[in-house]
Amino acid sequence: MLKGESVKLAPLKREYIKNFLEWLNDPEITQYLDMYRPLTRDMEEEWFDNLKTKENTIIFSILLTENKGNEKLIGNCGIDDINWKDRVGHCGVFIGDKKNQGKGYGAEALRLLVDYGFNTLNLNRIELIVYDFNIQAMKCYEKVGFIEEGRKRQATFKNGKYHDVIFMSILLKEWKI
Repeated sequence: MLKGESVKLAPLKREYIKNFLEWLNDPEITQYLDMYRPLTRDMEEEWFDNLKTKENTIIFSILLTENKGNEKLIGNCGIDDINWKDRVGHCGVFIGDKKNQGKGYGAEALRLLVDYGFNTLNLNRIELIVYDFNIQAMKCYEKVGFIEEGRKRQATFKNGKYHDVIFMSILLKEWKI
């Protein structure tokens, strides 16, 4: 478990599938994700069950910690496609609870995740992709220290238009500065 000021990253629980299904079937949420098909409970349960065997994927739930010790699930984040030889991982974060978007919780979760990637997993590079219309996410990633490396022009079709896919990364030496 990784603790920040307002959020903590904790293991996923099967009981969270209900929330994930609600969020991941909401077009307002999925427009920012690499998804386009509706999810069924069976699909999400299969994904959850398969995580046990994926040595190159680490997923956390993002829990909002409230003053009275209560915790509320607001999203998830993780590092996947980990290449242990080259010490590279691909990360992602999403806040599915709309009432808690835009409050800095995603940035805090990402900082915890990046620190875990560098200081626990011994990664040298953490990368991600973001769509050009997701300005809020790009600002969040830059605030954490990610740098734009390049883009694939008109590489995704979202909301009736083609958009660029932007590649960003952060290196261990940049994180320690």
